[in-house]
Amino acid sequence: NNCKLNDDIYVTGNIGDSYIGLCLLKKKFKNINNNLKKYFTKKYYLPDVPIKLCNYLNKYANSSIDVSDGLFDDMNKLLNKQKLNYIINLDKIPVSKNFEYVIQNYGLNKLSYISKGDDYQTLFTAPKHFRSKIINLSKKVNQKITLIGWVGNISNNKLMKGKKSINLRNFKGYSHKF
Repeated sequence: NNCKLNDDIYVTGNIGDSYIGLCLLKKKFKNINNNLKKYFTKKYYLPDVPIKLCNYLNKYANSSIDVSDGLFDDMNKLLNKQKLNYIINLDKIPVSKNFEYVIQNYGLNKLSYISKGDDYQTLFTAPKHFRSKIINLSKKVNQKITLIGWVGNISNNKLMKGKKSINLRNFKGYSHKF
């Protein structure tokens, strides 16, 4: 199915932990404690796939995709060449406490780690009138679901931090080469 004008954009779980796990496996960080290293590498090898949600998504979602190639690249795939764009609020993108700790204490750019993929969370769009039902669904299946933005008839995709727009061109996800 396709996104619809004025759909809300939701994502399940947390974004970014898996890519930090991959970076640790590639030895791109040093001096990280063993508990954090175990947490992030586990997220890479054993992602928290929101399987319980699948049975209900067809009732509410107009479109959905897994976040495997990166949040923004996969959102572009959801738009599927429609003449629509999205606005996502950076501060609404859910991340774990461990992710926040590593980003703050290692001086890393949050956007670089939430845009790479391998999270295997579900990104979906749904009409605004389903908001309360989606909140109830989140509680029913014990699955974190976060409203992060909306689909609109605007000139280009936007990532917002407060009232400031952030250029997404530098934050590409995984690109398949065939």
